[in-house]
Amino acid sequence: MAVGKKQLIRLVHLAAYLKENRYPNCRTFSEYLRLSDIDRNRSLSCTEKTIYRDIQVLKKDFDAPIAFDYERNGYYLIHHGWNFCCPQIFDDTELLAAVLGARIAEHIFPEPLKSRIRDSVASLLIDNNPDFLDKTQVDSLVIIPSLRTLIKAEVFMPLFTAWQNHETVRMKYEDVESEVSERDFEPHAMIFFDGIWYAKGFCYLRNAPRTFVVHRIKSVSSTGKFFKPDPAIIKSASEELIFDPEIVKNVKIVCDAYLLNMLRVKPLHAKQKARKLTDGRFEVSIPEIARYRLLTWVMRQCGRAMIVNPSDMASEIREFAKKIQKKHGF
Repeated sequence: MAVGKKQLIRLVHLAAYLKENRYPNCRTFSEYLRLSDIDRNRSLSCTEKTIYRDIQVLKKDFDAPIAFDYERNGYYLIHHGWNFCCPQIFDDTELLAAVLGARIAEHIFPEPLKSRIRDSVASLLIDNNPDFLDKTQVDSLVIIPSLRTLIKAEVFMPLFTAWQNHETVRMKYEDVESEVSERDFEPHAMIFFDGIWYAKGFCYLRNAPRTFVVHRIKSVSSTGKFFKPDPAIIKSASEELIFDPEIVKNVKIVCDAYLLNMLRVKPLHAKQKARKLTDGRFEVSIPEIARYRLLTWVMRQCGRAMIVNPSDMASEIREFAKKIQKKHGF
């Protein structure tokens, strides 16, 4: 039987009363809860009929050996060998986090991990009936699927487990030119970025840190060897450093008001700053960014953005534009 949070708290107190031989009855325990609300602001007050139902729940669902003593006018335990196996109580904030986390996980993790997460939350909700689920239709929380590639469970799960256990794996990897190589790899970091899973760590074939696209991994097997996580590699598992790119600093971009609003919603850097120019446009200053990311971002803006610094990147933009024109017959 599913038990609500408030009912579970009442059952805990009721079981304690019985364990302490205080012979509660429906009236006296209801009065105890009322006074507890006044003293501790618990909001547990209920009717005597509700207390009677709680006692039946303890007897039927938790096998409590409860009997009624007519001389003392209260309930008692026939023997004290019974223990109340109380499910863990979570507050609504904790449960909301679990439910939302599971919903998001469905669109980030491949099978079978996402089903395990969903099942864990379902099990949690059996013993905890949060009030917000009565008011909110969870299915109306819409998350656009972000896992854009199909990842085989026989690849993801061994790799994910190796990352958890700090174990070196042997894997077959297919690069962008469709060449397959076998290598030993230490998965120091698992990264979900822009709808794609990556693994970053130390590659023994190249004898250097490398980032691999998980859906290009063809097979993963255990080596039985373990490694110590490298803080430097883990720290580099960021949006800017995921592919070990060239970083440019003190970037300045000139853009219009529309693009500035877009940058405020999805900034290129957490510490970017903007100032208005005399011609009505805006100059956006970016402390640092990956060079390739900056180039491709400017190209996607279709002329709304112009790189002012570093000045040499303007020539790269022109070369890209010439190639695009040539491809389209200009």
